[in-house]
Amino acid sequence: SQESETSSSAGVYSITAEKPSTEIQNNKSEKDLNFTIRLYKDFSICIYKPLIPLKLMLFFWFGAGAFLGPFITVYFKQQGISLGEISIVFIISPVAQFLGTLLSGVVADKIGRSKPVLVFNLILTMLILISILLIPKMDVVNCDSQPINLKCHPKQFDRLITKTSCDVVEDIIEVNSCNVQCPENVTEHCNGQNLICDIFAGKEERRNFSLSIHVNGSSQVKDRCYYNVSYMSRENETYSWCDVPHKMYCRVSCYVNSGVKCSEEVSDRDLLMMVSMVLYILLMVVYSNCYRFMDVTSMSLVKEHNSDFGRERFFSIAGVLIITPIAGYIVKVTTPKGGERNYNSAFYFYFAILLLILLIVTKLDVRINTPGKKLGKKTLTLLKNPDVVSFALVVFTLGTAWSYTKNFLFWYLEEMKASSILMGLIPAVSALYGLPFLLTSSWWVRKIGATQIFILGLVGYVINSIGYSILYDPWLSLILESTNVLTYHLLWVAVVLHSHEIAPEGMTATVISIAGSIHYHLGKTTGGLIGGFIMDTFNGRVAFRVVAIICTCCAVIYSIYLIIRRKCFSVKYPEPKDTTEDDAKPNGEIQTLEIIDKF
Repeated sequence: SQESETSSSAGVYSITAEKPSTEIQNNKSEKDLNFTIRLYKDFSICIYKPLIPLKLMLFFWFGAGAFLGPFITVYFKQQGISLGEISIVFIISPVAQFLGTLLSGVVADKIGRSKPVLVFNLILTMLILISILLIPKMDVVNCDSQPINLKCHPKQFDRLITKTSCDVVEDIIEVNSCNVQCPENVTEHCNGQNLICDIFAGKEERRNFSLSIHVNGSSQVKDRCYYNVSYMSRENETYSWCDVPHKMYCRVSCYVNSGVKCSEEVSDRDLLMMVSMVLYILLMVVYSNCYRFMDVTSMSLVKEHNSDFGRERFFSIAGVLIITPIAGYIVKVTTPKGGERNYNSAFYFYFAILLLILLIVTKLDVRINTPGKKLGKKTLTLLKNPDVVSFALVVFTLGTAWSYTKNFLFWYLEEMKASSILMGLIPAVSALYGLPFLLTSSWWVRKIGATQIFILGLVGYVINSIGYSILYDPWLSLILESTNVLTYHLLWVAVVLHSHEIAPEGMTATVISIAGSIHYHLGKTTGGLIGGFIMDTFNGRVAFRVVAIICTCCAVIYSIYLIIRRKCFSVKYPEPKDTTEDDAKPNGEIQTLEIIDKF
């Protein structure tokens, strides 16, 4: 373009004379856009400056996002939400995430800009997380009758104490269904008017009587509380027996009802629980939207700068490996000795990272696309395309297999008595396996093809599932995790690239977002339900075999479809994108992927 402008302005242009200076200018321009880090002798890394903000964004976001999901679940457990209540959220959230991602994708395509949508979701993530941290802790309210025991202090025999759960604290505790437990010879010494003798006077009174216990002061041991008893009353008479030596081993066992106070606490807790669940679902929606739009933004910049999507993803995995252990360490050092783990500190760390990411995103120079038009018509065209439908079904199957292995692998290994060290190593080793393949992902996609990588991803799950179904030494799982190269690292590069290629003009964000939602949200739902049902009914080995069978069937059917498609039909994708760049290729056409030198 520079040569054509010079030619039109000067009238006559000598290509031979200008070629050396043009090459010098190009070399100088390339030098300005890159900086080199020399490692050792002739070994160096050349980094492309315009994509440094993208690398930093992916590094910090994926590193922070990797610990938010697990930590927020455990945090809600600490806050008093039960496993059953969290399970309800897990059922609802994937549907909400899918719809939220779809809506965000449509908005991004309508305005032709993905960056504002990404910023909006990042800000919402911060605001919702702050709201969650402001919710007070919910005590688990048990409205059933609680047992309460009355006995003499083991060291101070003249002192009467009572033991019960810590959620029934009152100055006067009304108890019922009381029963006496005493040595047999106590009745021989009943010459005083006290509780034990009064009850033993008639055998029918030894059980099912009521008392009013007046308490003064308490102490807590684990989840039980001990209260100092001032006195007890029954039918307007006060009692005590700890001042009588031969009765100090007697005890009275009763039950206490929570009454009106319990109803009020349940009402307050239900309100807090509903607010927490709504905020949690909203957090998962905007949190997953950020992931999808990281892919959309990355793909836009990669295409604009002729870079390599896999190499940019390299920094995502590096962030997971580096930032996640830091978050775990922060939780450890801020947790008081003998107390509950302080996950709030990790969330403050996450909040700081989000602020940094927002600053980085403002530095991203993302190209503004033409706003999408006739999105409904283009969507119908996509849905009529058998290539797109088959692609969606394959991604859904891959997502189902991913969900099962992610949700139940540690459960399965726990049943095999696997060590906690091994469970900590598995995610790290899995990430390390993928790093070299991400650096060369463009070459792999060009040599193998995106659709063939989908099949290899299914084959990877077959190998992984069969391996785990016959596994007896948990440490061999570190070898099986090498299949993640096919089932995650190369697979997701191929999915994003293929989504970009098949997307009609003005629908890139929507198609990439939906592909991610099908895999990570809809697949998560089916994988969790099917896998959990089979594990509960049979066992983990059977569940892994079922996953292997499903992936085998899908791989065979998809392979047959591709063979028939290539032999009998020509490949046509929906309307290609228009572009003003001379060297750009239409988005609707399949184009050869090149090995890129930019890093």
